[in-house]
Amino acid sequence: MENLLLYFIKANGLIILFYLMYVIFLRKETFFTSNRWYLISGLLISLILPLITFTKIIWVEPAPIPEFYDEITPITHNTVTVTFEENPLDWSLIATTAYLVISLIIVVKIIFELISFFNRIKLHHKQKESDFVLIHSTTTENPFSFFHYIVINPNRFSNEEFQHILTHESIHVKQKHSLDVLLGKLFCAFFWVNPIIWLYRKAMLQNLEFIADNETFQQIENKYEYQKTLLKVVTHQHDLSITNQFYQSLIKKRIVMLHTNQSNKKNVWKYATILPLLVVFMLLFQIETVAQVKEVAISRSIANKIIQFVIDKNTTDTQIKEETEALKKEHNIDLKISKIKRNAKKEIIALEAKFEDSDKTTGKISIKGDQAIEPIRFFKEMNENGKGNIGFDRNNVSTVFAKMNANQLEWSDAQTIEIKKSDNEEAIYIVNGKEYSKGEMKDKIVELDGAIEMNEDEKSGKKIIIFKGNSIISDEPKTIVYLDEKIISEDEMKKIDAKIIKSVDVKKGDIKKEIKIVTKNSSGLPENTEIYINGKKATKEELDQVEREEIESVNVNNNNGKKSIEIQKRNFKTIQDGSWKEVEKEIEMSKAEMKKARAEMKAEMQKAKAEMEKAKVEMKAEMEKAKAEMEKAKAEMEKTKSKGNMK
Repeated sequence: MENLLLYFIKANGLIILFYLMYVIFLRKETFFTSNRWYLISGLLISLILPLITFTKIIWVEPAPIPEFYDEITPITHNTVTVTFEENPLDWSLIATTAYLVISLIIVVKIIFELISFFNRIKLHHKQKESDFVLIHSTTTENPFSFFHYIVINPNRFSNEEFQHILTHESIHVKQKHSLDVLLGKLFCAFFWVNPIIWLYRKAMLQNLEFIADNETFQQIENKYEYQKTLLKVVTHQHDLSITNQFYQSLIKKRIVMLHTNQSNKKNVWKYATILPLLVVFMLLFQIETVAQVKEVAISRSIANKIIQFVIDKNTTDTQIKEETEALKKEHNIDLKISKIKRNAKKEIIALEAKFEDSDKTTGKISIKGDQAIEPIRFFKEMNENGKGNIGFDRNNVSTVFAKMNANQLEWSDAQTIEIKKSDNEEAIYIVNGKEYSKGEMKDKIVELDGAIEMNEDEKSGKKIIIFKGNSIISDEPKTIVYLDEKIISEDEMKKIDAKIIKSVDVKKGDIKKEIKIVTKNSSGLPENTEIYINGKKATKEELDQVEREEIESVNVNNNNGKKSIEIQKRNFKTIQDGSWKEVEKEIEMSKAEMKKARAEMKAEMQKAKAEMEKAKVEMKAEMEKAKAEMEKAKAEMEKTKSKGNMK
C-alpha cells in the first residue's frame, strides 16, 4: 500500500511539473503540433518514470558483531487473563476504496457516453466520404467529430459555413484527435483528486482546436467568414465530453491565435527546459542507495578445500578401513582408528583415533564409555598453499581435561588429545583469545570445552595451538562430584546429610579428582511407608542392603494417604550375606565350570574317536587274517580233491 501511494504521489508530481512548464514556456507559442506531442508525452512519462529506479551501492566497513544472549522466558501454567481489543477502523483502506469508487464512476460515465454516441448516430442519415463518415443530424446544435464520424446539422448553417465546419472537423478526424480526448478523460478518471489534471486536459483540448483552426485558416479563402462561424456557435454547446466539438470555450483565444504571428524556430529550445527537471527528479527520488559491507579477508588460512571423515555410532569397520586408506593414498594422512568397542546393538561405544600429517603434525583422541558415541569429525582444511587447520571435533563436545608436559609438547593423558611438535620450535598457545608461551603452560591443567586447531605462522615460523570454546586454565586438578551417578557441585555435596550416605568412593589423578557418593535406598522415604521386597514385608535396613543392580522393578502405591513401595528383585541365585560382586563371581565360576565340562566332553569325544579308529584297524586286520585262512583252506580242499581223482 505504501509503495502504491508513493507511486501515485510521484506520478501526480510529474503531471504538475509538465503542466507548469507548458504554461510558462509553451502555451503562447504557435508550435501547436509539437505542443500536442509534448502534452501526450508528459502524461505517459508521468506513468513510466516513477517505475524506473537505479541502485547506488555504498561500501561500508564491517561493524563488529556484538555478543548477545536470547532471554529465555520460562513457561508457566498460571491463569492468564486475555484482553480482547476492538480493531480500529482502517482509514487508509476506507480512503482507497472511496477513491477507487469515484474513479470507477467516472470510467462508467465515459462508457455511457460512448454508448450514447453510437446509439445517436444510428438514427440519422450517414454519408460516407473518402476520409470520414458524415452524419446529418437535425437535432444536433453544435457540430462535433469522434474518430472518423462528423456530426453536423446542415439546416443551421449556410453552404459556406458548412464547408468551413467540415474542413475543421475533418482535420480532427485525419489527425485522430479523439485519441487525445480519450487519453485526457482516462487520466482525469484515475487522477481526479489532482486539480491540475483537469487543467491539463483542458490545455490538451484547447491545443487541438488551435491545430484545427490553424490548418483550416490556411485552406480557406474567406477568413473573416470563418471567424463569424466560430462566433455563431458560441451559444450552443454539446453534452458529450468525449468528442471534438467545433465549439470550445475561450473563443477569443482561438481568434487571437489565428492572428498571432508564427513563433520563431529558435524558441524550440523551450521544450528542453523539462529535461533538467526530470534529471533532478531521478536523482532525488529514483536512486536507491544500498549500503553493502566490504568483504574482509578474515584469515590467511581460509580453506579452499576441506578433507573430513565423520565417525558415528553406526560406522562399520569396513567404512573406517576404506576412509583411512583413502586419506593415506590421496592426502598422505596416516589416520589410525583402534580400540573399537561396540554394544549389543553393534554401536560404537569406545575408540581411539590418532593421526599424523605429512608435516609430522600429530593428534590423538580417545573415548570410553557405556553409551553410543556422538559423531566425531576428523578434518583438514587446505588453502591455496596446501596448509591449514587439522584435528578432531565433535558436535556435542564433553568437557575433557589434560595436563601439559613441559619437556614434550604433548598431552600426558592418553585418553584425551595428544599434540607433538619438534623440540627446536617454539609454540604459542591461544586460550580464550589470550596468548601463552610453552613455559607459561608448564604443568597447567586445561579444561577444554571445544576443539583444538593447530596452525603455523608463516612469518615467525611459530606453532600456534588454538583452544576453541570456553577453556579454563588452572594449577590444581578439578574435583568432580557424583551423587548417584549425577554430577553435582562441591557446595551441594557439603549440604548432603551423612545419615543418607551408603558409600563414598574417591579417585584422585593428576588431572582430575572424582568423588562418587551413593545414597541409601531408603533415603527420602516417609517414616510410615510400608516396604515389600519380593512380596514380603521388609524394614528400611533390609531395603538398604539391597544392591540397586538386583532391583528389577519398583512400584509406589498411595492408598487413601497410606504409601507403600513394592520392590521386585531379579531372579538370581541367592547368596547368603553376599553382594552383587559375589553374584558376578558365582556367574564367572559357573562359566568356568561349563567351559571345563565342554573341554572334558571334547577330550572324551576325541578319545572315543581314537578308540573307534583303533577298533576299525583291528577289525580290518582280523578280516584280512580270516580271508587268508579261507584261501588256505580252499587250497587244501583242491589238493585233496585232486588226490581222490588219481585213485
